[in-house]
Amino acid sequence: MEKKIVDCRGLACPQPVVNTKKAIDGFAGDEIQVIVDNETACSNVKNFASGLNWSAREISREGELFRITLKRGEGKTSQADASGSTAENDYLLYLPCEFIGRGDDDLGKILMRSFIKSLPETKGLPKLIVMLNSGVKLAAEGSQLIEDLKEFESRGVEIRSCGTCLDFFHLKEKLKVGRVTNMLEIIVALQSFEKVVQP
Repeated sequence: MEKKIVDCRGLACPQPVVNTKKAIDGFAGDEIQVIVDNETACSNVKNFASGLNWSAREISREGELFRITLKRGEGKTSQADASGSTAENDYLLYLPCEFIGRGDDDLGKILMRSFIKSLPETKGLPKLIVMLNSGVKLAAEGSQLIEDLKEFESRGVEIRSCGTCLDFFHLKEKLKVGRVTNMLEIIVALQSFEKVVQP
């Protein structure tokens, strides 16, 4: 069985995911081992690979070092299937900040709360919500929208928050809904959906 090793020690996000993608593309073997040196990179690689039909069968840890053994699954899954959708009625909701519009930030936060709470009354919820910059605060401890977002999740909406942004605001351990994502995965999602909505 052919095996490939991808050493991503010392690489910042999203490079471990980028290198994993390059290793998977065109690889005929069934096993890839990815080495990273932080938990965020480990999670990002695992999530991204699973979307390409590769599963993390084993993750070993030695101090800050993670060795992720990825195994090829049966069948094929495209990046569009993993990160988005091209179905006519599906859309991605893109939230690059915690408020809507420019001018008064307090008013912008009120408008964002109103938008999220009104969304279920429209034609349909998004398939995916992506949060960047201060938008990640909407899914973290202290947000007034946690229960609304959890309700969205229970109805099949996937919620992803930028890991770099969570780190910047010191919210990585305070994320209350959804999962951490990375810039490459965000770009793939934005490219995959025919419809992207930004309030």
